[in-house]
Amino acid sequence: MSLFPTGADWRRAAKDLVEGLAAWHIWTLLAFNDIRQRYKRSRFGQFWITLSTGIFIAGIGSVYSFLFGQPVETYIPYLAVNIVIWGMLAGIVTDSTAAFTQAGSILGQQALPKTIFVMRVIVRQLIILAHNLVIIALVFLLFGIVPTAAAVMAVPGLLLLAVASLPAGMTIGLLCTRFRDLPQIIQSLLQVAFFLTPVMWHVDQLGGRVPYVIDFNPFAIFLLLVADPLHGHWPGIGRYVQALAIIGTMVLVTAPLFARFRARIVYWL
Repeated sequence: MSLFPTGADWRRAAKDLVEGLAAWHIWTLLAFNDIRQRYKRSRFGQFWITLSTGIFIAGIGSVYSFLFGQPVETYIPYLAVNIVIWGMLAGIVTDSTAAFTQAGSILGQQALPKTIFVMRVIVRQLIILAHNLVIIALVFLLFGIVPTAAAVMAVPGLLLLAVASLPAGMTIGLLCTRFRDLPQIIQSLLQVAFFLTPVMWHVDQLGGRVPYVIDFNPFAIFLLLVADPLHGHWPGIGRYVQALAIIGTMVLVTAPLFARFRARIVYWL
């Protein structure tokens, strides 16, 4: 049996993508329901998302501002923005590992487009991001920080991140459905990526050394595209070129993989 997708495979994959994206009411409903179920009997409900993230930022920010010799009034706002954006990046990767296995009961009963369940992950993380944006607003208010005009550039950065999440989520979800040890490996790699990404440290602290830590780190590139504008910096055109190159590469990898093995997902569940 050929490992390369046939013409019929490509047509079915394209149909899955088009129908899945068009079924926005399904993946939106599923995403909101996931959040509601997660905090169903909680007193604070969905705002536990905001509370837990805020406590983490306050605790880590107080300690690391002294470790890095940074003023608390500048470091905590910097950390708040980065942690919130990193939370979305890591959340998409982590949730994508179970994108199809979590939907096993649904896929076993209905022939729904597989794209729906990747979009479910992306929307779920966007909802969590919306909750956590409250933290950024409160921290900025507390420390008297006024966003600059550059903040509007966080929107195209976030759009690029969402676009990149679709092929990334498809590939991760498909591979993790086939290879059940892979989610643990990805989780371990995410922990390494956290320390290699400028979440708690500044890019300037590298002093021009080992630039590949940033330039060849997809997490760093998308983090900076969204976070830098909120810090008052205009992203360079090079960052957008890097992001588009990453998206293009992921599409080239994901498209044949999804076309060839999309139909097998149900059998791997």
